[in-house]
Amino acid sequence: MPVRQTTDRSTAEQQGTGRCRVRLHVTGTVQGVGFRPFVYRLAHRLGLAGWVRNTADGAEIEAEGPAEAIEALMCALQDEAPPLCVV
Repeated sequence: MPVRQTTDRSTAEQQGTGRCRVRLHVTGTVQGVGFRPFVYRLAHRLGLAGWVRNTADGAEIEAEGPAEAIEALMCALQDEAPPLCVV
């Protein structure tokens, strides 16, 4: 799955708070198939803050929260994506 992390872990994690922020770029068929609502529900379930928006070639996600939840988000994007998504 082409998910590219475009930012490093935030300074907050480096200071020992256990929180981090990432920006992910997802390419493929993610528009018009329920991908953004899926990401919203997933982030809410994991207790993450941030946003998701469409781009010209996919979607961009910025998420902030506990490092473990960020890792879970990235795994779930691959494992739980809506059936019509082609990522």
